[in-house]
Amino acid sequence: MDRLRLPAFIQAQIIALCVWGGITYAQPPQPLKKQNTFKLEALTKEGEDALSIRYEIPFDGMVELRLLGKGDSVVYFFQWPSLNGKRERRLPGAKGLAGSYRYRITYKGIDYTGQVQL
Repeated sequence: MDRLRLPAFIQAQIIALCVWGGITYAQPPQPLKKQNTFKLEALTKEGEDALSIRYEIPFDGMVELRLLGKGDSVVYFFQWPSLNGKRERRLPGAKGLAGSYRYRITYKGIDYTGQVQL
């Protein structure tokens, strides 16, 4: 019986694909050097019309803050780009906020929740 013979360039492509696949899957995945977490240090009222937030993030990115009222309705929303590291930011437009609120902070697609007294 004659065997099926493939052209040399197809044989070379098949061998290269097998070698590349073996090298790719033989290497273990590299873990992140920094954990992707948001650390809230303080969220306080500053004057009558602003909030002050102190936080730490490991990577540059967009941060979103939502204060939630009764029935999880959003009573305050603000988003801003932030550089990595410890940061402090004044958030405008918080006039009339007083009392206890739940917050939801979104960073890199992960929601961080808690309760704050203003």
